[in-house]
Amino acid sequence: MDIKEHLIKYTSYNLWANKRITEKLKEIEPALWLIEQKSSFRTIRDTLLHIYDAETLWYKRLKGESLKEWPSNGYTGTNEDAAEMWLEVSDNFIQLVKSSSEEFLISLCSFRNLEGNEYNIMVSDIIQHCMNHSTFHRGQIITMLRFCNVNGLPSTDYITY
Repeated sequence: MDIKEHLIKYTSYNLWANKRITEKLKEIEPALWLIEQKSSFRTIRDTLLHIYDAETLWYKRLKGESLKEWPSNGYTGTNEDAAEMWLEVSDNFIQLVKSSSEEFLISLCSFRNLEGNEYNIMVSDIIQHCMNHSTFHRGQIITMLRFCNVNGLPSTDYITY
């Protein structure tokens, strides 16, 4: 399997897992999105927005744009809208990989982080990192849902995909 095939599979897995989580999130009471818990981010909503932010930030960098602030700064939309934004950016990664050449996927991406520091990282490493980051925080959402006594949580394991 070449790098492009691998990344198509991995970005597709990411969207599949995100869809499974968002389907469950749409079933829960809106108040559960805002229960404060001990985790990397205080609430399920904050965690979802963080994943959205990271995927958006990295996607924009891969498209040649270096953002100066988190994309969700000041977000006041609904929980469902936030979930849909997350799914959209996850799908954007699949489309990016599918439309990219192997040469692009192994090339260096130059970008500035939020603090303005410049970096050069291989495109495929950025995509792998971003999908792995989303997996980590999806696991936190599952744990937070368990804390809220939500049952019937889906498996989002890669092997299940």
